[in-house]
Amino acid sequence: MLPLTRFSSHFARGAWAGPLLLIALPLTISINAGPQLQMRPASASAPVRGIYRFSSTSWTALASYGFNWVTDGGTNTNNYAGQKAAGLNGMVWLDAYDNTRCTQTITDAAITQVVRTNVSGGNSGAVYQVGDEPTTNGCGASSTYAHITVVIHSADPTAKTWVADDQFNDPSTSHWPAGLPMLGSVDILAFDIYPCQSGPCRFDMIDLAIQRIHSVGLTNWEFILQDFGPCQSWRAPTAAEVTQQFQHWQGAGALGYWIYSYDTDPTPCPGNVAGSAELQQLNSMALSPASTPEPTTPSSSAATSSPAPNSPPVPATPAASVTSSPKTVSGPPDARSRPISSPQPQDAAGSLQLTPPAVVGLVVVLVLAGLALSYGRRHFH
Repeated sequence: MLPLTRFSSHFARGAWAGPLLLIALPLTISINAGPQLQMRPASASAPVRGIYRFSSTSWTALASYGFNWVTDGGTNTNNYAGQKAAGLNGMVWLDAYDNTRCTQTITDAAITQVVRTNVSGGNSGAVYQVGDEPTTNGCGASSTYAHITVVIHSADPTAKTWVADDQFNDPSTSHWPAGLPMLGSVDILAFDIYPCQSGPCRFDMIDLAIQRIHSVGLTNWEFILQDFGPCQSWRAPTAAEVTQQFQHWQGAGALGYWIYSYDTDPTPCPGNVAGSAELQQLNSMALSPASTPEPTTPSSSAATSSPAPNSPPVPATPAASVTSSPKTVSGPPDARSRPISSPQPQDAAGSLQLTPPAVVGLVVVLVLAGLALSYGRRHFH
């Protein structure tokens, strides 16, 4: 490298001053147009960890077990203040569909009023549980649910609709409806599979359901675990069997899950049979771990067990001030994971990156070029 004094005198003659400025100009533009700091969205809120409840209002206890969602919420109920104080989100129950008559049971105006009550009460963006198990009796409910979803979105564009779907809750898997009949009808489908009946738990029902869900490309979905019994054809699962249910769903791409149920429903089906310690254990487990462990399914629970008869669904019944079936709803899509955006690619004009020493050198060159021009004007004029 030339000493600075020789470097200066060499360019003082002005012969290279013009070309030097032509070189320096685009370099200066590149620096100004270089990569900008990319503001990345904050990480998504925690996955939905919800619990069905009926008469219980033990909101603080439910929150202490690790739940962040509960059923029967909304400013149109007496539960809202207590749930909010405990840090819980409450799904709004809308008993808007009859699975016997296969018809909408609440007028559009009445649905709109419930949504507006929540918006005006500070509960905009709520999740609305619309009916329950619409495929129970073979109803073609998809179009009606899609219509109700439009009504709710019109009253609150940030609101979400949710329904528990028992399409896969039949041990005779050959009887399952083809495809996903409720696909596209609500914002979030929550699949209830209660695998523990009179014999070994049929965990293969969960595995087959996941294959079907993935095959149609569904992304906004949740699942519901069995933690009740005895009830109708179901027996009470052990704590280990409740964990095994979770493990079969784990890492499959769900937005969250619900546990049915915390207390005895009006059917009645005793809830929380695995105990509070199991609830805390489940809520401490990762929904989508980096490396999902293999489900600990005992050989006795294999799909080779003889199919149980088609189990009747638990009918929808009122929960607290509103009716709620053996399922409730899941957390809003805002609480959905959003991938952290990657930095945007820079265009060609902004692709040049200079190190600090190079920048200092460039500044020196520009200063010397200016001196050279000034000297040339004085020397030749």
